Order: sequence, then C-alpha cells, then structure tokens
Amino acid sequence: MGFRRLLGLGVQLGVCLVLVVLAAAPAHSATAVQKKSTGKNRDLAVLDHERWIDTLKGTVKNFSKASARDVTVVVKFLDKKKKVLGTQQVNVGDLRSGDQSSWSLAIQEQNRLATNYQFEVRAIWQ
Repeated sequence: MGFRRLLGLGVQLGVCLVLVVLAAAPAHSATAVQKKSTGKNRDLAVLDHERWIDTLKGTVKNFSKASARDVTVVVKFLDKKKKVLGTQQVNVGDLRSGDQSSWSLAIQEQNRLATNYQFEVRAIWQ
C-alpha cells in the first residue's frame, strides 16, 4: 500500500510539473518589434521567430544581390514596458543572395522575462 501511494504522489507531482512548464512557456504569444539591419538596410531580415521556455528560434534571409559573410542576429530582449533586459547574439554563418537560414539562441536567465524582441542583423558584405 505504501508503494502505490508513493507512486500516485509521483504521478501527481509529474502532472503538476508538466502543467507549470506549459503555463510558463509563452511560446508564440510574445510580440516582436523588428529593427532594420545595419549596413545595407533591409537586405538581411529576420523572417519569423518563435519562443520556447529558454530558447528563441527564427529564420534570417538575405534579400540582397550580394553575398553576406559572418551573418549575426543580435536580439534585444524587452519587458512589457519595452525596457531592455539584455542583448544576445547568434552567428548564422554565410548567406548567398536569396539564401535563408534558421537560427537558435539559448536565452540567458536574466532575459527570460522578455515579452518583446528587437532584431538587428549584421554581416560583412562581399
């Protein structure tokens, strides 16, 4: 009887933990603020993004006729009042004209309260 009770408590605890994790994950509900890329404006752009609990994923595309080397997506994490919580970046690599690439960024602890994002895409142009 003791083992069954312990097992039942473990199952209940597991279900509660799953519900807490799902409730804490804002997934697609966060809105984004797009910021134009530096260098050749609008040639590189973040097409889409999605937020998981501790990960931000997205896609960046090169709309330019030139190749872009060392493409980097810089993300500013903003709270509800648009106050900057922090900045992180992820290197995407090289993108030829018309190419796009997905990226993924592990969100640092101090940036996890973010509800909005600003994206800036940087590159060396060839």
